Amino acid sequence: MSLMLLSGSMARAQFSDYGVRLGLGPATIQDDLGIKSPTLGLNVGGYINFEFSHSQTVLAEIFYLQTGVNLLRRGGNFEDVFENENSMSIRNGHYYAWYAQVPVLAGLHFELPVRQPGHVVGVFVGPAVSYGLFGSFSDRKVSPGVASVGDNYDVDLYGTDDERKLFNHLNRLDVSAIVGVSYEYGPLTLSLMLDHGFLALSEGLDVLRMIDRLYSGSTEEVSVEIPNGNNHTVLLGVAYRLGSFKK
Repeated sequence: MSLMLLSGSMARAQFSDYGVRLGLGPATIQDDLGIKSPTLGLNVGGYINFEFSHSQTVLAEIFYLQTGVNLLRRGGNFEDVFENENSMSIRNGHYYAWYAQVPVLAGLHFELPVRQPGHVVGVFVGPAVSYGLFGSFSDRKVSPGVASVGDNYDVDLYGTDDERKLFNHLNRLDVSAIVGVSYEYGPLTLSLMLDHGFLALSEGLDVLRMIDRLYSGSTEEVSVEIPNGNNHTVLLGVAYRLGSFKK
């Protein structure tokens, strides 16, 4: 609907330019279990821009749409300390996953009124759909002074090949919101963006608590309602324009 209002007709949309991009930054799991630290998030892919310069609207010269395909790395590191009256257990591990992602971003860009032309700043926002391809996790738990396997385990050493496949236990599909700012000069564009997933990594159970239950041998349902884990990534990116469709 917004596109129709801005351009007057879908037929007015034109291919503008295309290129490649690379982004790096911290990736975490957003939930309330454990002490987490980021892992390295990665976004590599290609993009294509659409412009509406032929449209007779006020925003036609500064509005654009962008889509493409990305290979996205997400994840996080976790650490928990479990204490009871007689013992203490230390558990730590990580979750790393690779996704194929298709974003659809709407943006506004403005050329800065400076002496040397060509300096362009912008803002962009939009949804993205991601599908999990493959991944891995490490989950280790040590209970000093306790010999029970349920209190001491290492998925890396004792887990089966099937148990180590991340997406046998977590949801593959994710829908996220992307928001960011950009600076463009010549063929290069620098950007800072936030990518937050809205679909839970595991329905019904927090992702870390689910993994703990799977490999501790417990069959009891978790009675405490806690938020499910979500992907959360901040990326500093650089894009390079390879070519233009303009004649």
